[in-house]
Amino acid sequence: MRQLLKRKLLLASVIFIAVLPILASALFITYRSFQQAKLDAVDRAKSLLSHISEKQEELVAQTMQSLRILSMLPEVRGGGATCARFMAGFINSNPVYDNAGVVDTNGDIRCSGLPLKTKVNIAEREWFALTLKTASPQIGGLQFGKLSRKPGIIAAMPLKGADGEISRVLYLSISVQWLEDVFAEYTLPEKSQITALDTQGVVLFQHPLKVDNEASLMGKPYPNEKIWKHIKNSGEVIAPARVIEDGSRNVYTFQRIGAEDRVAMIIALKFLESAIYRDATHNMVTLILGLCLSLIATFLIAYVAGNYLFLRPVEQEIEKLNDVAETDPLTQILNRRGFTRLTGEKIAGGTIGDQHAVLLIDIDHFKSINDQHGHATGDEVLRETVNRIRTVLRENEIFARIGGEEFAIFIPLVTRENAIVLAERIRVAVDSLPFETGMGKLKVSASVGVCHATARLTIDKFLERADKALYKSKRTGRNKVSI
Repeated sequence: MRQLLKRKLLLASVIFIAVLPILASALFITYRSFQQAKLDAVDRAKSLLSHISEKQEELVAQTMQSLRILSMLPEVRGGGATCARFMAGFINSNPVYDNAGVVDTNGDIRCSGLPLKTKVNIAEREWFALTLKTASPQIGGLQFGKLSRKPGIIAAMPLKGADGEISRVLYLSISVQWLEDVFAEYTLPEKSQITALDTQGVVLFQHPLKVDNEASLMGKPYPNEKIWKHIKNSGEVIAPARVIEDGSRNVYTFQRIGAEDRVAMIIALKFLESAIYRDATHNMVTLILGLCLSLIATFLIAYVAGNYLFLRPVEQEIEKLNDVAETDPLTQILNRRGFTRLTGEKIAGGTIGDQHAVLLIDIDHFKSINDQHGHATGDEVLRETVNRIRTVLRENEIFARIGGEEFAIFIPLVTRENAIVLAERIRVAVDSLPFETGMGKLKVSASVGVCHATARLTIDKFLERADKALYKSKRTGRNKVSI
């Protein structure tokens, strides 16, 4: 009996030792699943915010072009009833605008696309004062219109007389309805909400309008003072926040959306943390059930190869998960996460005086390629772009796809001149020959932004400066290199 008991104890000990690595691996995978779920939610949020920023830039550029055209038309410059009829027709045929009109230099609206029932003066508006002061086009922040009663972004241009003095101010109010169209393209976790705020904390737009039958906040100050204080006290980049509201833990991510180097609005995305982790929780339950079945099998093989049969495969799967997490599946190059990790290690491994460069490359008019030829053709363009860029890179340069049609390259220990030369070679490689696609030959070009600095900068700062240079390339005609 005693011998039998010893054998049972020995069997229990062997099984316990064999199961420990499996339990540890299961817990590790569960932890990684929860972390990955959070990262995925933040990545989706960043993708959405990036899309909003790009759409904002596109609309502002389109609006400035419309202002230049309108400013030359006699119907607009003349004012009066003719101007009002023309502006009414203009906003009816261009639903991206809530209103259009002309303002006298004293702030009185002279003509408007919307009915002007009484005298309306907008002299206190910042965009109007800046237009008169600078005698140049201006973009205002997001605000409620006095005539439209809707939130909009104002673009204004001075109208000058024959004497060169400003006689009136032409303006267009960009509707925020495009935000709803952008939001509709993204699937967000349950009970998520997106809120657009002006620079004073007033709610200008929400999607969805209500969550759990809450009252609409449109036109009211944002009710969560803790979140608004966090936004105000943050620098250029607003860090994510976790807060408990009504007994639920929510995760917030933020983005300041600019227009002509000014903050036009602030976007806040709220996620219910439990919704973010729902898939991870499901995976955890599945994993536990699988582990129970594994324990039964362990009784049969514990003396032979318990650790070998269970722990080693789990470790291999973990390595595969790590590789997948840092690789872009379409182009098979690094994604943003892998790029950030490798470049961070590269910078940390050198000295502060080392000079590095980061290039940001954006395929020009890529959305038009997708819209006109389909996403399959867009994927072909992305892969061919990667192939062409690879032909001019060296082995020590880190190459990644960090956004939809945006790529980044880290060049270690390089001079400013050589960084610019490489950027130009990349631009030429993309632009040199038409792309062969399933829809035929396509002419494709790319804009490049360059940041060259010492290792005192973090990789995020490198990317931030390169992004500003890229914006300069796009704003000044595309298919060029800026630093």
